[in-house]
Amino acid sequence: MREDDSNTGLDTVVAAVRARLDPSHPARNALQSTAEAIDNAEPELALDDLCHIIRYFGVRITPAEYNTLQAVAQQFSMTDLLEEARLLPFIGV
Repeated sequence: MREDDSNTGLDTVVAAVRARLDPSHPARNALQSTAEAIDNAEPELALDDLCHIIRYFGVRITPAEYNTLQAVAQQFSMTDLLEEARLLPFIGV
């Protein structure tokens, strides 16, 4: 996976999560910083930010979205981040 692929994958996850959230949900605004990190070619920062947002706001993600996060984490040697984030309870929409 190239860096551009990881950004596209993260873009897809962020867009899908935002689309599922109610327009007034505070996580929608928080996800803007994740999108900006992706736009600035900072996938590591974006992944970390997204994990924190999922946990803090209790945002649900699909198994496919989690798989994308895993792929990005593996690419950037950040698998510990996903383990520490403990996102498994948030999987399943």
